[in-house]
Amino acid sequence: MEEKRKSGFATTGLVLGIVAICTSFIPIINNASFILALIGAIFGIISLIKRASKGQAIAGIIICVLAMVITLNSQQALSDTLDTVSEDLDKASGEQTEQILKDELDVKIGEFDVEEEEYVTNTKLPIKVKNKSSETRSFSITVEAVDKEGTRITEDTIYANDLKAGQSQSLEAFTFITSDDTDKLKDAKFEILEVSSY
Repeated sequence: MEEKRKSGFATTGLVLGIVAICTSFIPIINNASFILALIGAIFGIISLIKRASKGQAIAGIIICVLAMVITLNSQQALSDTLDTVSEDLDKASGEQTEQILKDELDVKIGEFDVEEEEYVTNTKLPIKVKNKSSETRSFSITVEAVDKEGTRITEDTIYANDLKAGQSQSLEAFTFITSDDTDKLKDAKFEILEVSSY
């Protein structure tokens, strides 16, 4: 009777290990897999200490340890993927403007130009962008015009779509502005307000 109870630890450990290894690849559920594998390994160790069902106990311990390793690696891979997705979402929402300008995009703002014709006033702010990253990216760049007191006059957003690695593009901002803002923009300072990358 005592021998059956002792060998029951090895059997239980082996069964828990098999269940744990079968579910160790499934996100969220593998949290339970890790706990099952840990309990199974403890049962296997108890069986070894009591010298009952040695082969079954060793097999159970190996499977349980393997299930724990797979679970940890699976959770690390999921965590890394979620971090990458989160970072991409931050870039797409403009929350990482400084990092994008440092690692991915070079922006050069030219001089604001006003051409006054008889009935029409044409305005433009030339902007040259270059993709510094190693892959094709699209960018939206919001530029603000600020007066001498630091008050924002207006802002404009331009888009550079599907820029290949190392590719440059010339863009124009502030091409459609009100006549009231035209005079203010002549002496304005232009700054990058926000950049999104996707």
